[in-house]
Order: sequence, then structure tokens, then C-alpha cells
Amino acid sequence: MILPEKTSIRKATTEEIAIIHQLALDIWPKAFEQILTPEQTGYMLQLMYAPAVLEMEMQRGVEYYILNHAGADMGYTAIEQKEQDSWKLHKIYLSQKMHGKGLGKFQLQHMEAIAKNRGAQYLLLNVNRQNKAVDFYKRQGYEVIKTEDIDIGGGFFMNDYQMRKSL
Repeated sequence: MILPEKTSIRKATTEEIAIIHQLALDIWPKAFEQILTPEQTGYMLQLMYAPAVLEMEMQRGVEYYILNHAGADMGYTAIEQKEQDSWKLHKIYLSQKMHGKGLGKFQLQHMEAIAKNRGAQYLLLNVNRQNKAVDFYKRQGYEVIKTEDIDIGGGFFMNDYQMRKSL
């Protein structure tokens, strides 16, 4: 894994929940504007990124990481051990202005290394079936193992692929 110049990833603490929350507010609406309605985006931001939700996730073992590039926080990831041999990548987001610079690949490789170093044989993730990131994940060695329509309440669904990579 080659570290992009002026880039680092740090494990987030509960004191940094406000940073993750703000990054989500900045990144999420743009990331999903072609896929989700504004109503679903707003609902999901509250469901998944309210500070109290982020704190509960951290307390139950979800690890958040913040990507810093050239002195500015530009993205975040979240992973969690699911089974003895597998971890789940819950979140991987990067400011749109940083796309195409290898930083998303760096974030993904960093999460894979963490999971592998802790004994995982697989890293799992879910991605919206219409998300252009599906092709990115395939190029990184992930394969679609399942199609899911997940009821998240409020009359909304996540229409996802579950993908997996052997580590």
C-alpha cells in the first residue's frame, strides 16, 4: 500500500463525532443525488449520521477512521468485525473534489489491511446497485455475492449488492 503524499488515516475517537457528522453532511447528498430522492437522503443522514447514532455505533464496536489530506479532513470509513473470519466495511466516503487521486483506493486498502491483520479472511460491504462505485469495487477484487432490498423504515429501502473480497 503506497501512502499518497500528504495523506494520513487516523482512528476516530468519540470526541471526533462532530467531524464525521459534518463530513457526512458535506459528502452524502452529492454522492447520492443521482440515486436517491432528497427525502431519502435526509432520512438516511439522520438514521445513520446523527451524533447520537455515531456514538452508539462506536460503543458497540464499529471503528471509524478519518482521512486527512494536506491538513484537511476529507473522508471517512467505518468497519466492524462480523464473524470470526469476516469484517464488514460499513462506510467509505471521500470528498468529491478528491476523487480520482487514488485516495479512495488508499482508504479501501487501509481497511482491508486492518481486517486482515486482525485475522479476517473476507471483507464484506454493501453498495447501492446503481452506485458507480460498484465498478470500483470490482476492480479492487470484490465480487457480488447477494442482492438485497433492505427496509430501513420511513417507506424507504436500500437496494444493494452485498460484495465480498478474499483478503
